[in-house]
Amino acid sequence: MESRFLVTGSTGLVGGLVRRALAAEGRDVRAATRRPAAPGDVLFDLLDEKTFAPALAGVRTVMLISRPGDEDAHLLAEPFVASMKQAGVARVVVLSALGSDKRPAFSLRKVEQLVERSGMAWSHVRPNFFMQMLALPPLSSELASQGSLSLPLADARIAYVDAHDVAAVVHRAMLDPRMDGRALDVSGPSAWNHDELLAVLAARADRPLRYARLTHDEARELMLARGMAPRQTERVLTFYRLIREGFCAKPDAEVARLLGRPLRTWPAFVDAHLAAWSPQA
Repeated sequence: MESRFLVTGSTGLVGGLVRRALAAEGRDVRAATRRPAAPGDVLFDLLDEKTFAPALAGVRTVMLISRPGDEDAHLLAEPFVASMKQAGVARVVVLSALGSDKRPAFSLRKVEQLVERSGMAWSHVRPNFFMQMLALPPLSSELASQGSLSLPLADARIAYVDAHDVAAVVHRAMLDPRMDGRALDVSGPSAWNHDELLAVLAARADRPLRYARLTHDEARELMLARGMAPRQTERVLTFYRLIREGFCAKPDAEVARLLGRPLRTWPAFVDAHLAAWSPQA
């Protein structure tokens, strides 16, 4: 009988894509969720250890996702990693974050280390910022209603990546034992500053768009005004500071070759999502 797969974060963007890819291939995949509603869903709550064993029954491969910027991610993951080992899980693919290896105190790096020490086979997928972030509120809403994008990133470049390409790497790692023991940075094919990004979008949308360079304090004020919790605001500001330092500017060096196809470009993403920035959106 084929190994069973468990996808945590299955209601999120990358987890949902991975789940659908495995299901489309006819694989025995379970979707871990706090609110099971569809065939293949299984009750799972990282805060409730009673849900671990039923969700892991018969599972051999797990996609493990923790929230980027959650300072307690490793504390929440530790009992689940222990449960995976006890249940006989053979392989864990961690959806982590770009640069985790360079930040020893970063909670997602500690999650990676928990898995590495577990004795299970592992892969780490470390994505850059998603293109989808610009096509979702609040950033897409600001572009649609005000024709502006307000960020504290100065002229920093980001090699934004399409979440579909990230999901393709996770999917591959869940199936291919040759990826065991590897950590992969997943960035887009080109790095752009935000004036350049908006120039592409403005040309496609045929309307003027403006990049507003915020200071660190102005960004804090804006995020709090939008209803973001203070602790989360400070975490996001930490990421913004890393971007300004060039942390996210390196384009893809190996993922396109691994997947055997080009990664999606920003102009192609814009063409596919143009309605997200429409004033009528």
